[in-house]
Parts: sequence; C-alpha cells; structure tokens
Amino acid sequence: MEELIQTISEQEKIDQLEKKLSELMLQNNKCQFSSCLCKSTDVQDLKVPGSESFQVACDSTLAGPGWSVILRRIDGSVNFNRNWRDYQQGFGDLRGEFFMGLDKLHLITKSQPHELYIYLQNYDNETRFARYDNFAIANDDASFEITTLGAYSGNAGDAMVHHKNMKFSTYENDNDNSNRNCADENSSGWWFNNCYQW
Repeated sequence: MEELIQTISEQEKIDQLEKKLSELMLQNNKCQFSSCLCKSTDVQDLKVPGSESFQVACDSTLAGPGWSVILRRIDGSVNFNRNWRDYQQGFGDLRGEFFMGLDKLHLITKSQPHELYIYLQNYDNETRFARYDNFAIANDDASFEITTLGAYSGNAGDAMVHHKNMKFSTYENDNDNSNRNCADENSSGWWFNNCYQW
C-alpha cells in the first residue's frame, strides 16, 4: 500500500513538472516571436495581431524589461531630415541610430495600451527621463496624430504634453501650429506644435 501511495505521489510530481515545463515552453515561444519582454537589448521580431512580424530594437537596461525602442539618436551618423515616406516606413540601423517607423508605431500602440519612456543623455553623460503611463498614435490618414498621452513622471520635464493631439510633420508635410515649418527648421520630423515654443 505504501508503495502505491509513493508511486501516486511521484506521478503527481511528474505531472506538475510536465505542466510547469509546458507553461515555460509556451512563455518562451511567446517571447521568441511576439515582444521584447524576454530580450535584454537586442533586435527582436515583433508580432502584432493582424499584421506581419517586423523587427524592433529591444531595451531592458534603462527602465526594466519589455521596451521597444522607437527612436535612437547618438552620434549624428544618420540623417533625420527625411521625407514623410521615410518616417512612415522607418529608417536607419536598429543597432545604431534609427527611427522605427510611424506605421509600425501605430500598429503597436493600437493593439493594446503602451507606456512611453523617453531617455535623454547629454555630452556630459547627464541623464534625464520622462515616462508616460499611456501612449498611442493614429494612422496615416490622421497624420499619425498623438491621440493618447497619459500621466507624466520623471525628471526631464513634461515637454510631450505640448505635443499631445499634434500630427506628425516632416519638411514637406508641415502639420504644426506655427507659421514656420518646424520640421524644416529642426532638420527632423516630429509631432511639432509651435517649434518647441510654449
């Protein structure tokens, strides 16, 4: 009788281990093909429901795991004074300087709620950050307008609040509120309001 009880107990342990292994394998498969949650800092295929997978740069060193990098500017090696199509599709090198692409950013932010984390570092290695607890942009038909910008926290200042509800601008597609062309003046596309004046 004791042998039977011991055999049942061992089988229960085996069943529990098999269940745990299945859960870990499922989690690993999700990590491999759907998000940055399991990557520290590397390029990863991202699968958003209803779209083909595409590559994103992941970062887990600055603010914890799971961040997809939208934009990285480091040393000026990539020209950011680009046209609408370039910003729509994305450009640069995901392991260096780049912009993810507005179409991809829209797909990501429309699929589920996402935070926005902005990390700034100057030439003296001083750092600042701004974190918004929700962020989303519209599609191309609405000029990729910032439709959602949640609550701010951080030490960089709440500068993005001035860009909320703004459409994206490039030098040849001026959607800002200024009588000047902010994208042209700043040699970069952005959700300009009034050329950084508020």
